[in-house]
Amino acid sequence: MILQMIKKQALILLRNPVQLILLIGLPMVLISILGTALGSFMNGEAVDLEFKLAVIENESESEQVERFLTELHQAELPEDALQEIEVAAASIRPAANLIDVLQSEELKEMIQLEKVSHEKLPELVKDDSYAAIVEIPKGFTYEVLNQLLLEQGSSPELKIYHNSGAEIAGNIMEQIITAYQEEYTMGIFLGKKGIDSEQLMTLAADFKQEISAINQHNPVSSKAYYTIGMVVMNVLFMSTTIATMAFSEKQAHIFDRIILADISRWVYFISTLLTGVTFAFIQSILVFIFAYIVFGISWPDLTAFIIITFFFALAVGGLTVFLTAISYSINSEQITNFFSSIIITIFSFLGGSFFPIGEGSPLMQRIGDLTPNGAAMSAYLSIIRGESIMDNANHLTFICCFAVLAILIGVLTFPKRGAAA
Repeated sequence: MILQMIKKQALILLRNPVQLILLIGLPMVLISILGTALGSFMNGEAVDLEFKLAVIENESESEQVERFLTELHQAELPEDALQEIEVAAASIRPAANLIDVLQSEELKEMIQLEKVSHEKLPELVKDDSYAAIVEIPKGFTYEVLNQLLLEQGSSPELKIYHNSGAEIAGNIMEQIITAYQEEYTMGIFLGKKGIDSEQLMTLAADFKQEISAINQHNPVSSKAYYTIGMVVMNVLFMSTTIATMAFSEKQAHIFDRIILADISRWVYFISTLLTGVTFAFIQSILVFIFAYIVFGISWPDLTAFIIITFFFALAVGGLTVFLTAISYSINSEQITNFFSSIIITIFSFLGGSFFPIGEGSPLMQRIGDLTPNGAAMSAYLSIIRGESIMDNANHLTFICCFAVLAILIGVLTFPKRGAAA
């Protein structure tokens, strides 16, 4: 009788091609899109970024240095101090050094630098071909010399403009200039203290370093990650699909006829549980086979993969009877709809189906592992990295406990014989 009921549910599902496409075809499409679109990000590859940068210098740097030296000679300073400041001023060229940094070997492939006169600034701001503009204000070098050598005035500021569609380029320029400012200030400070910055860098380079990788396991590709993420997310929808089908049978009085035929309600309950487990297992295997054929995603330990898939399918079966029992008890499928539209999305986000949310936060990782899909995903990722099934005993234990708890709640809330109608 149980096998006949499972067969009945299978025939109903097969006669609904739209539902089949959503359950099996949709994760395949999502894997292809997400795995390709976010491949560089997930694989740690360099992002291909190149942009045009305009540099505007409002005043000649050499004229500013001459003005500083002229004013310096007019001040009443000791001869020795005057000579030291002159020597230092002759070597300080912040604007020229910044341009040299932007045109260095490390940045020239990324940044196409153009020097532009300050009269063209209004035009450049409207020109979308320039991702960013660096404006060196009038008196910039003069203010730098006063602040560094005489400790007078305030630190001058560079102005950075970036196109509204080029936030990445703007952020890159801000980081470059911030790093340049820190290094430049450190160099001046060391010079004042009589420390040779080049010798300091050479001394630091002489230290021998031995770096050992903490994680010696295999890396996970973007397509492998999103294959697992989409499977554990979409298989949850199998529970709501079967629960909806079961509630439709109640509305059509099929469940009442089963009770009147003197068939135990537990036969129907167990058949619903086994239907959820079986269909979830088949759905997972089909999507993983697709990923293997199309993207070449294989598993180092096939036995561990099958065990994890079975445990997760068991959790989905538990969810199926849980949702079915609650729907029967309140005589409404609102709980199923709420779970399908809200709870699965929250579970998927916390479990890391969309992106590795727990990578930078151990707390979020622990929270994600307290969802059935999150625990299954962590176990899958562990296996595909080359770890053993025993390393995932905690994940499998949680999935099993979740399944048992869902089944027990389903048993307690499933309607009694007298409450079948």
